Amino acid sequence: MTMDRGELERLVREVLKRLAPHLGADGSRGSLIVVLTGATVGLDAAIAEIQGLIFKGFHVRLVCSEMAEHLVGQAVKDGLEGFPQWEILPDRSWFKVLAEARGVAVPLLSVTALSKLAALIADTQASNLILHALYSGKPLVLARDGASLNPGRVDLGFGAANPALWRAVEDRFKTVASYGAEVVGLEGFADRVAAKIPASRTSTTGATTASIPAPRATLATPKRVISGGDVMEASRRGADLVCPPAALVTPLALETAQRHGVRIVRAPQ
Repeated sequence: MTMDRGELERLVREVLKRLAPHLGADGSRGSLIVVLTGATVGLDAAIAEIQGLIFKGFHVRLVCSEMAEHLVGQAVKDGLEGFPQWEILPDRSWFKVLAEARGVAVPLLSVTALSKLAALIADTQASNLILHALYSGKPLVLARDGASLNPGRVDLGFGAANPALWRAVEDRFKTVASYGAEVVGLEGFADRVAAKIPASRTSTTGATTASIPAPRATLATPKRVISGGDVMEASRRGADLVCPPAALVTPLALETAQRHGVRIVRAPQ
């Protein structure tokens, strides 16, 4: 019995769907927002890195800018077909999704998206998610390949620009890095994201929580208002957060602390 191409592809997808959870694609690390902007350099490598994020245990929630949807959206969806633990986010859903996510990753970063972030512009769902990852203290990892001067950009004919133009691009990378974003190369992108976001551990009931080192360190803050970003900073350091006795703890900080296993401790009077 012979199978046509369509039947073979369906069989491969079904096998992948059944095997993937046993290979790490179980969503145990929690939700990760993956944003695609209008960059096209390194598309195949970016798809492979998104697959790698799934196999590292992330549940990928995919967001495409309008330009990315036009240029690479279908190719990325085709590359992820048959994989578990990913979904496409609907429009206008960024705030709640960001609150639930453990971080934001951008494997295809365009010059436009880079420039918006450097200038603190958030005028689309994609740019809102990228900028507000920093505002809310979420890990943000950006791959530079789609915007920086590299062989892929040269092959597209963009290597003859005035050096001042590339210096301006590099200045923008330095600016967003100073905001707290981690700027990396596309090669090994999934590994860098996984290193930035601690693994989760599964309880006997099947629920996942952020891994908590023992014994716990403490991070003291003099702030009178405790935000979700303060809790995320403590979480990144594997510490509990110690605040002044009269400090106001925001609802988002309480939710973030519960989700990431951080205790908020009031210092004695």
